Amino acid sequence: MARLILGEVPGATGGVLTVNSVIPEGKGLASSSADLVATARAVGRALRLDMPPSRIEGLLRLIEPTDGVLYPGIVAFHHRAVRLRAMLGSLPAMSVVGVDEGGAVDTVDFNRIPKPFTPADRREYADLLDRLSGAVRSRDLAEVGRVATRSALMNQPLRYKRLLEPMREICRDAGGLGVAVGHSGTALGVLLDAADPAYPHRATAVARACGDLAGGVAIYRTLSFPNAVSHDGRTVG
Repeated sequence: MARLILGEVPGATGGVLTVNSVIPEGKGLASSSADLVATARAVGRALRLDMPPSRIEGLLRLIEPTDGVLYPGIVAFHHRAVRLRAMLGSLPAMSVVGVDEGGAVDTVDFNRIPKPFTPADRREYADLLDRLSGAVRSRDLAEVGRVATRSALMNQPLRYKRLLEPMREICRDAGGLGVAVGHSGTALGVLLDAADPAYPHRATAVARACGDLAGGVAIYRTLSFPNAVSHDGRTVG
């Protein structure tokens, strides 16, 4: 996540904002959202202003489409309207062993592209959201992987990933949960249950295959939020 430092400038009424981020840009990993949210919180802290998520949403809405990184846990978020739909809760830790197809995607330009989804597609997306909500409640990582894979496949007409099918094959061979993609970027990854006793073997196999496929591998670890609250008000850890 982006780290921001706000320091006073002697003799000036403003300050200096320094952004330090390790999130690659243009890959679909929410780099701009993280920077903007961290900026809002840093400025709010420096000026002693309350900066709840609803206020941050209002500020970001004036700038660009964003996602729900300002909330703890897993959320359903209207990224173009910049508005929370539902807090879903939290999941056990997973690892994402991934690759980058190369290049970069401008999020603002991407969101201007007409979406070629049919009424049937919209119904299926609604069903995927229902399935994901249920999977988070029951902590069903296998179902999360299936939903992620189907969502990646449905996104192909909008942002084609040439490595999606090879990554699905790597996932199947290693016994992974599924494949996730940066829908507005260039990243793809195999989801693995970090608590699985076979995790070290699976992760090694996926990393080796990804290296052979794309020449470079990135490994990410998801976060769990013990105090995340679901849409029905339950605390999910």
